[in-house]
Amino acid sequence: MINYWDLLEKDVINIKDGEIMGRFDDVEIDLNLGRITAFYIEEASRFMGMLGKTKPRRVKWEEILKIGIDVIIVNVDEEINNRAIRDMLD
Repeated sequence: MINYWDLLEKDVINIKDGEIMGRFDDVEIDLNLGRITAFYIEEASRFMGMLGKTKPRRVKWEEILKIGIDVIIVNVDEEINNRAIRDMLD
């Protein structure tokens, strides 16, 4: 079993393109079902934090492939996510 504090130390890597997306930051829990539905990644700050941080990225629980010793491997298709956001705004 893994705890929340262990997750905070892990980098998140997208298997689609090998991108290091950032580090685990927080979880989203469905209280009615009592399960994790997504987690959030804190992307690296821009220019050592002086230019602020970017918006956290949401990764659905289904997109997590493996939680390893050092990293979390995910399968996130950014094009599908971007298209869904564009469709919501139209």
